[in-house]
Amino acid sequence: MNNKEFQKYLNRLTEEIKDDKYWLDLMNRFVVAWTLFSRIPLPKKWWPAEMPSGNRTLSLAPVAGGMLGLLTGSVISFANILGIGSSGAIWLGAFFYTASGWALHLDGWGDLWDGIGSGKKGNELRSVMKDSRTGAYGVTGLILAFGLWTSIMGLVPKTELLVASSVAAASGRFAACAAAYKGLYPWDKGMGRGWVDTFTGYDLFTSALSLLIFMPFAPIRWIFSAFIAAGIGFASARWMNSRLGGVNGDVLGASIVAAEIAALMVFAI
Repeated sequence: MNNKEFQKYLNRLTEEIKDDKYWLDLMNRFVVAWTLFSRIPLPKKWWPAEMPSGNRTLSLAPVAGGMLGLLTGSVISFANILGIGSSGAIWLGAFFYTASGWALHLDGWGDLWDGIGSGKKGNELRSVMKDSRTGAYGVTGLILAFGLWTSIMGLVPKTELLVASSVAAASGRFAACAAAYKGLYPWDKGMGRGWVDTFTGYDLFTSALSLLIFMPFAPIRWIFSAFIAAGIGFASARWMNSRLGGVNGDVLGASIVAAEIAALMVFAI
C-alpha cells in the first residue's frame, strides 16, 4: 500500500464516517462478524434487517477475535487467582476458547492438513478438504495446534495473559483478511463466496484499523504480531492460489490458527 492508496482509503473512510448511517452499519457488521466467528450468542433483536456484505463484515474479524481472546485470557487469569495451577488454568482457557469459537477455525486447519497430506492438487485437493471426515493428518494437525497453543500460552508471563491472548487472537483474524485480499476465488459456491472474491484493498485497510484497536496494550509486540500475521496470510494465499486454485473458508481458518500461534510466540519470548 503506497501513500497515494493510503490517502485514498483514508479519505473514503472519512466520508463514510460522516454518513449518518455509518455507526448503525458498523454495529450491524460487528453483530454478523461476532455471530459468524464465535458461538457466544447476542440478542436476536440486534441482528440486522439487511445482511451486510461479506467483505465489509470480514474486515471486523480482528475486533471479534480480539474480544474472544480477551475473554479467554480472563478465564485463564481467573483460574490462576482461584489457585487451579498454571497448566489447569491454561487448559480451562483452551476449553473455553475452543467452545466459544476457535473450533470454527480449527475445522479449517484440520481440513487443510488432511488436504496437504493427501498429496493432491486443484479440485481433487478441494474435495479432500470438503470431506467431513478427519484423517490422520487432520488429527495430527489438531493435536499440534492444541499442544502449541497451550504450551506457548504457558510461557507467557501471567501479567501479560490478557494482552497476549487478545492481541494474538486479533492478529490471527487479521491473517484471514490478508489471505482474503491476496486470494483468488474461482468457485461458484462455497464458504468463501462473497468474502474472498469481493475483498479489496480498502477492506484490508479497515481490517488493519480493527487490529489497531489492540495496539495500545503492547505497541512493540503488536507490530511484530501484525507483520507476522500479514506475512502468514499473504503466504497462505500465494501457496493455495497455486496448489488449490484459490482461497476458501478452510484456508482462512488455517491462516487464523497459524498466525495466532505465531503471535503468541512473540509474547512468550
